[in-house]
Amino acid sequence: MKKVIISGFFLLFSSCLYSQEAETLNARGFRQAQKENYIKAITLFTKAVRADASFTDAWYNRALAYSKLKKYEHAIEDYTKAISMRPKFRIAYNNRGADKIELKDYDGAVEDCTIAIELDTSYAMAWYNRGVARLKLRDYEKAIIDFEKAIVLNPGYREAHMNMGIAKERLKQMMGLE
Repeated sequence: MKKVIISGFFLLFSSCLYSQEAETLNARGFRQAQKENYIKAITLFTKAVRADASFTDAWYNRALAYSKLKKYEHAIEDYTKAISMRPKFRIAYNNRGADKIELKDYDGAVEDCTIAIELDTSYAMAWYNRGVARLKLRDYEKAIIDFEKAIVLNPGYREAHMNMGIAKERLKQMMGLE
């Protein structure tokens, strides 16, 4: 089971940086997302970005809602927009990488997760997702290293333990040791 994990939290940010209308719409979308009403949430996040196209969190939140609905192409577009406005947005890089895995763009996923790791070397989820992408690419040795790092950072990371075992077995098979 090579489960990909995205950061599953929506952002509710309030400041004087964004228009009041956009903040209100984002907050309403946030509440809908918490209720798992993702279609309604997307509608509200869309209105928020129309009210203020510079509202990074609304772009990110809409991407996350699209991802929850498995509309990965739309999610990737919105993560990309959020990243363009906040270049050090490690969570958006990780989530975009996770969605690229779902679309079988494993090289793109490795690139995005690597950036997330460079921005925060203690980000276990990015190490894990890069490991999943490398496992899909049959780069078992590097996948094992990534899973090991995820486990060091989060010892109870069951998915990382499981996928590390899969990578080790496949490496043995590839080397003819089984």
